[in-house]
Amino acid sequence: MTVKLFNTMSRKIEEFKPLVEGKVGFYGCGPTVYHYAHIGNLRTMTHNDILKRMLLENGYEVTHVMNITDVGHLTSDDADSGEDKMEKGASRDNKSVWDIAKFYTDEFLRDFDDLNLMRPTYMPHATDYIKEQIELVKKLEDLGFTYKIEDDGIYYDTSKFPAYGQLTGGSVSGNRAGARVEFNDKKRNPTDFALWKFSPKDAKRQMEWDSPWGIGFPGWHAECSAMSMKLLGDHFDIHTGGEDLSRIHHTNEIAQSEPITGAPWVSYWVHFSFLVDKSGEKMSKSNGEFLGLDALRKRGYDPMAYRYLISLGHFQTQLAFSWEALDAAAAGYKNIVRRVATLLQEKAPGNVDEKQFKEWHDKILEAVSDNMKTAEALVYVQELLKTSEVNVATKIKLFEFIDRLLGLQFIDRAKKQIETEAETAPAELQALAEARTKAKTEKNWALADEIRAKIESAGWSVVDTKEGAKLVKKA
Repeated sequence: MTVKLFNTMSRKIEEFKPLVEGKVGFYGCGPTVYHYAHIGNLRTMTHNDILKRMLLENGYEVTHVMNITDVGHLTSDDADSGEDKMEKGASRDNKSVWDIAKFYTDEFLRDFDDLNLMRPTYMPHATDYIKEQIELVKKLEDLGFTYKIEDDGIYYDTSKFPAYGQLTGGSVSGNRAGARVEFNDKKRNPTDFALWKFSPKDAKRQMEWDSPWGIGFPGWHAECSAMSMKLLGDHFDIHTGGEDLSRIHHTNEIAQSEPITGAPWVSYWVHFSFLVDKSGEKMSKSNGEFLGLDALRKRGYDPMAYRYLISLGHFQTQLAFSWEALDAAAAGYKNIVRRVATLLQEKAPGNVDEKQFKEWHDKILEAVSDNMKTAEALVYVQELLKTSEVNVATKIKLFEFIDRLLGLQFIDRAKKQIETEAETAPAELQALAEARTKAKTEKNWALADEIRAKIESAGWSVVDTKEGAKLVKKA
């Protein structure tokens, strides 16, 4: 299957051609573990997962690296100023930086697993690669790309790199002093960035290391270049991240990497659009509105409903989040699960028709391989459920493939539903269900709703079917 991806560098959809036939080197920017992951962060991680699954289903061997940032990410990404987010998080939670890093990494991985995201091949922590980051800065120093600002740090001179800003169209206007970047008159150029920050003289940081330039810590950008080169080599295929990373973080990664590795360092740059609220504003931790996956769990949503909502959109388009949108996605997801459960309970499923399997397999995979059109693939999923021309055994095998490709766990959830439906409700609840049916027959809707509420408060759901009301134990 031909794989096509929108490459931010060329600003067009390109046919994917790996550096090494049959293998893919894939680096995706991971979390800064100073707080819980926001559902916007998790949207990016989910798109990474879909991309990886699509490549695997196309027969590629994927080496996937996702960094864990546990040092050097300052509260002002653009100006190389402010507190280290990790130190700030430690102060907020009254814990050590190391405890903060472990706690929020574990919480992030819990969200990772609940969303059925495949674990990366490597998950390096920035603090485990200080030596490699120092070596990176030393190489740039030897090449003449750095300078020192007293009592501040070692900076990269962007004027020495003619291609600076190429990732965002060759323009660095968004980085002008007085715009996004806080002007520092000690910098040679407003776009210059810190490679190594010196520890303050009047305070000891919890995370600091000795270096050829003095005690300090690496700049945020250094870690991704150093770790990707160590784990994937000097050139690799795909680098991903949220769309906000393209203008500064990824631009700076390119600038500090290509003088060492030669161009191009990365073949395909893939960026994922924001999750926004109904007003169109980006949802994030920094703007004061924090919404993690746990907030969805506490409201009773299956994390797969959120993954399904993400899959209904496209990675290049902003996704508007609302509880109403999540309700609609949850209902659509449950409907598919219910129909898959019916397939699994079929007593005479027949034999797999390999010709039909290939036909449906190929058109679903082709949709996702064509710049990750997951919504189009889900249209085919609905068509597959409706058609009577494909037998049950073939549909079940196709859903096994669909779950591998989209990671939506339709079969897993369907099996759990069958298990819960097999439980027999207590006699008093069955009596209530009969009373509710009688109330509905008499069009006493208020009483019917009151009885339903009593049943649900006891941990059961009432499902109306053609055969009558069924009581299903809540998962």
